[in-house]
Amino acid sequence: MTAEVAIINSGAVALAADSAITIGGQKIYKSAIKLFSLSKIAPVGIMIYGNASLMDVPWEILIKSYRRDLSGQTFDHLHDYAEDFIKYLENHPSAFPKEVQTEWLKRSVRGYYTLIREELWKEVHPILQSNGEISQSEILKIFSRIVKKHHKILSDYDYSDGMSSNEFVNIKEKYKDEFKKIRKEIFEKLKISAAIAALLNDIAAFLPVKQIFSSSVSGIVIAGYGEKQLYPSIITYEVEGVIENKLKYKKNSNKCHSIKQGTECAILAFAQEDMVDTFMSGINPSILHLLNGYLKKLFDRLPEIVNQSKFKESELDQLKRDTNKLLKVFFKEFQEHVQKEHIHPVLRMVTSLPKDELAAMAEAFVNLTAFKRRITDSMETVGGPVDVAVISKGDGLVWVKRKHYFPADLNQHFFENYFREVNYEKCQK
Repeated sequence: MTAEVAIINSGAVALAADSAITIGGQKIYKSAIKLFSLSKIAPVGIMIYGNASLMDVPWEILIKSYRRDLSGQTFDHLHDYAEDFIKYLENHPSAFPKEVQTEWLKRSVRGYYTLIREELWKEVHPILQSNGEISQSEILKIFSRIVKKHHKILSDYDYSDGMSSNEFVNIKEKYKDEFKKIRKEIFEKLKISAAIAALLNDIAAFLPVKQIFSSSVSGIVIAGYGEKQLYPSIITYEVEGVIENKLKYKKNSNKCHSIKQGTECAILAFAQEDMVDTFMSGINPSILHLLNGYLKKLFDRLPEIVNQSKFKESELDQLKRDTNKLLKVFFKEFQEHVQKEHIHPVLRMVTSLPKDELAAMAEAFVNLTAFKRRITDSMETVGGPVDVAVISKGDGLVWVKRKHYFPADLNQHFFENYFREVNYEKCQK
């Protein structure tokens, strides 16, 4: 896990990322690098959260390889950098050879089929405990219902960006033998009908092309300016794998922002967002969720609490409508209060903050999250040195705080070699 923050106004965008990385679910190291420059000369940065690698290839390697290949090339808009980076990931056979892509697909299918098997067992087990036995036909009936449910859920998902029904059909046909082997491995002696087997094949082919992402998903945040952009932008993607040289990804529109005029700003938190949300709204999101759920249950029960014998059925229905209306009005006014008294005052200040204050604010949000994890009994999944960068049109990407795994004064050659591969003639054109 991690905590990252991007704060953007008309003058710059500040990026801050912690250094904690969890390995094996228990071991935590606090030296991970999650914030990088995407270009050696252009004002563009990139942050990584979630999975630190793509199909077991560390993001640091992919980003720095792309940066080297990009050399001095620039683009007119930030989305051009984002699209070019996506294409680079799709056309990288040395990092994602065919056998690696196939193995990722098989691992995904095996995991989802196991999920279905576990769901089947949860329904079959109580029957076995109660009756002492269960017939094969009854098991198959339950299995058929579960498979149809999952097929319906996945088929309703939109295709991932860059994917379509063509990729779905191609994958289903090309890997049908692999799907059959996995099906026999996971469901063993279960006698699956041809119709249900076809649905399971569909499910397997849906996984790499639909907008359904596992816990191994990575988030990438690209921020900065294109050559023709006066104001900065932020673009966020969720990325999981590569199949048939097509990247499975989707743009996270809720975590994107483009400044269009001088009075705009935004604060975006990634991964562990609770402390940023608490600071901005004045209430922890978990408390708000509890309050919302409890009041809804309370208002739903209100007609039962009153003496129903004194009311006609039509009057009870009207009472339910009135209480639901009151609840909606309460939360509407509550949100208006939060916006007026908490969020808007902060955003008004962020609109005009200078670059150094943007950086300090972004760093403070990450440190606040780390402090909360440190003084509670939860794992310290946020912590370590905070890397901070500010990207502006005039100054480019400037590091405010940056950790190195090596002493800078002993490695001057590293900094001297940084621009060696840049084609300056191309930059000047």
